Amino acid sequence: MIEKHLNFLKSIGKNEQGYVGNDSYKWATSVLNENDQNKIDLFLKQRFNRIDLFAYCKNKSTNDLNALLSILSWGGMRRNHGKVLLKNPEIILRFVYNLRNGIYETRQKAFDELMNARQQYLLPRLGIGYFTKLICFLSPNLNGYIMDQWAAKSINLLEGEKFIYLTGNNWVNNENNGETYERFCIRIDELAMQLKCSGFEAEEQIFSIGRGKGKWRNYLNNI
Repeated sequence: MIEKHLNFLKSIGKNEQGYVGNDSYKWATSVLNENDQNKIDLFLKQRFNRIDLFAYCKNKSTNDLNALLSILSWGGMRRNHGKVLLKNPEIILRFVYNLRNGIYETRQKAFDELMNARQQYLLPRLGIGYFTKLICFLSPNLNGYIMDQWAAKSINLLEGEKFIYLTGNNWVNNENNGETYERFCIRIDELAMQLKCSGFEAEEQIFSIGRGKGKWRNYLNNI
C-alpha cells in the first residue's frame, strides 16, 4: 500500500460518528405498494447505525423483506429506485434468503450470482454499491465488504492502481466482476491488519463521514 496515504488514514483514527441511515419506516412506506405496507416492521421506525443493522438482520424474528428494507434505507437508496426494485420483489428476496441462509460458500460466489442477475436486468436499480451491502449485512461470516464509490476510490488510492472500475461520475460500474470484488475484499483485510481492527471496521473507516465532515473523504476529494 502507498505509505503516504496509509499514514494519513492512520492519523485520522476511527470516525467520530458512525454512519446513521435514513428513517427506515418512512423510506419503506414510500417505496412499497399500499397493499404491502402492512408488512413493514414497526421496529423500522428508527435510523440504524451499522452495529444495530447487523443485529437486526441477524435476528431470526426479522423476515427477509424487512431485512432488505432496513439495508436499502440505511444505504440511502433513492426512493424512485426502491420503487422499481420492489415492484416485483420475489427475485431480490430470493437472494436475501440465500444470503441469510448460507447458500453462498464465498463472497466471490455471492457477488457473481448477484451480478449475473443484474446483467440480466432481474435486479433493476440495484447497483454494485447496494448489492454488496446485502452481502455485508446478510452474510457477515463471508467477510464481504461494501464496495461503493468511497471504498473503491480509497482502495484504488491506497493500492496505487485503479483496478476497481468507476464511471465518470465515480460510481462503481459493471466492468467489475467477482475477481475484482475478491481482490477488493483482500485489500480491506490487509488494511484491517494495518489499522489493527476488523475488516468491517476498516471498510467503515474509509467510507468516512459525508456532508463534508469526514477527513478521509475530504482527502480523497482533494488528492
